[in-house]
Amino acid sequence: MGPQIGRAALGWAAFLVLASGVLLLTLTPGTPEFVVTLFTLCLGLLLGLVVVAGVLYTRRRDKREGGN
Repeated sequence: MGPQIGRAALGWAAFLVLASGVLLLTLTPGTPEFVVTLFTLCLGLLLGLVVVAGVLYTRRRDKREGGN
């Protein structure tokens, strides 16, 4: 995973999590809007986890191959 792709994906993940978190504070639980926003929050968290795991995997692989 290239550094630019990782930064862009992490930026999108942060945006999704922050925007969804703020919206969840204003919406009424049980409404369709709340459920969609909660789903978006989960997608943002999942994207963030995938990006962090990909970056860690790439760093470890490069460290093993490069010797540094």
